[in-house]
Amino acid sequence: MKYKTSKAVIAAAKLASVVMWNEFRYPQPVKGRYDVAVNKKEKLKWAYRCWVHQLETAEKGSGIEEYFASQELDFSLPRGFVTEREMTMTAAGDLMAVDCLTEESTKRLFDGIRNFYMDADLTCANLESCIWEKAPVGRNQVLGQPPKMNTTRGMFDRFWENGHGIGYFSTANNHCYDYGEEGLRATLDVLDEKGALHSGTNRTPGEQEDVLITEINGIRTALLSYTFDMNGNEYEKKYLINEVRFNDENPDLSMVERHVKLARERGADLVAAFIHWGWEFEMYPHKNVMEAARKVMDMGVDVILGSHPHVSQPMERYTARDGRQCLTVYSLGDFVSYHPLTKNSKLTYVVRFKAARGRDKDGAERTLLHGLKVLPVYILCEEKEGEEYDCRLLPFYEVLKDPRGLTEEEKRDLKRLEEHVWKKILLPRDPGGIIQAEA
Repeated sequence: MKYKTSKAVIAAAKLASVVMWNEFRYPQPVKGRYDVAVNKKEKLKWAYRCWVHQLETAEKGSGIEEYFASQELDFSLPRGFVTEREMTMTAAGDLMAVDCLTEESTKRLFDGIRNFYMDADLTCANLESCIWEKAPVGRNQVLGQPPKMNTTRGMFDRFWENGHGIGYFSTANNHCYDYGEEGLRATLDVLDEKGALHSGTNRTPGEQEDVLITEINGIRTALLSYTFDMNGNEYEKKYLINEVRFNDENPDLSMVERHVKLARERGADLVAAFIHWGWEFEMYPHKNVMEAARKVMDMGVDVILGSHPHVSQPMERYTARDGRQCLTVYSLGDFVSYHPLTKNSKLTYVVRFKAARGRDKDGAERTLLHGLKVLPVYILCEEKEGEEYDCRLLPFYEVLKDPRGLTEEEKRDLKRLEEHVWKKILLPRDPGGIIQAEA
């Protein structure tokens, strides 16, 4: 149950950060193929940013920090637009139910945010572990290799809540193949057995070239899912996973383009892409990832919901070439995950927005995003006697008022999380009151 670290690796990472100051404290432009799993220097960077200090700067000279500080995130409906149908969608980050996140420790997991997160027409998250009864449960790791993640059916039931909880699971991520094809297929079996919506991993080539479209309140939404990498795992059957190497210098986006085209041909009013990308424990997206995001939106994606960094990153409103107002959440951060030494991971957020289908003032039929709301969330894993925990997701501003259950160190860090992480990095501006203080 305990989260394991290596004192030797932490010491080496600290030393390397002194010797290679700029490389450790600023994101580096990507050249060629990015693969942290086989690069020793990148592994040391990972250790430093996870266990010592998260990276809170953007690439030098990129203007990325200033760009996000000036973001306008107002998705109000245009004057004269008449709404005929509407649906509400919520999305959160990584479901990595290992370590102390067990059925026993999560009985009150969603209670604090249920009204905001669960009370939606479509509730989404990234399932970042296998669900395979033949594999050991938890974060299983061989020294020097990426960990393998496997959770229980009981924890999935905690997410699913008999069909009243999370309704859609993005399954393409760097841990979906941790236990090979058997683990991947076993996970899909659980999802299908419960009747949950999912996309990103597939059993056949035909499944990969088919797109998931769900109709809610008369609005047809395509739910696409992709991952940038597989932790160095090689696999011959490329149809099993929607792998698009977004972190590379020149990613091949042809799969996304095919899927978007098919979704529109099949009558999708809204196209949402859940993309596992970026760099872990970095608070800003890299320039090449932002360029890829804009290409994807120009292809026809309306909403990008990012994951993988295990810390949250800012949002962007982008006007696509055809005039659509698109939303990118570069990283929703952790959600049901445990990174005790990574202070910035404890502050995450859930997004909520509406898709309205209707007619504009000229009578043209359109589907538009509007009503964006954001709930900052504190991930509390309160340690009890022995190895027992009480793990809960709580509205951050309620925790500021009543920090019961936090350690003294966690209490002291709350002000920094609010003033520096939330107000200076994640949401420097709040146009029209999109921040939801209470659930």
